[in-house]
Amino acid sequence: MNTGHLREPPYWALLETASAFGRRDGHAAARFEPHGALDPPSTYCRGRDPAAFARLLWGSRPGDPPSGLEANAPLWYARGFAEGLAAERRWAERRQRVGSLQGPAASS
Repeated sequence: MNTGHLREPPYWALLETASAFGRRDGHAAARFEPHGALDPPSTYCRGRDPAAFARLLWGSRPGDPPSGLEANAPLWYARGFAEGLAAERRWAERRQRVGSLQGPAASS
């Protein structure tokens, strides 16, 4: 009997997971990445080449991940990384501005 539920996440959900991994890594990298433009994105994600990253996303599902996942997941990861890095830098700038407003000049 088919209940209409998918047994495996749709392909886009796996790409969203790749993007979420990138955002988390971008947030963490903001502390040590130099400011300025990012280098062109690497095809390596979380220390894995595209095939290994696709297998990570594919998880314990039977068979091999679709070739499109191997081709596209690094792009989604890179986009997420850039978004996470930029967001964390914006937060750091805001914290710095608020901190400077609350410093000695604010009490004068």
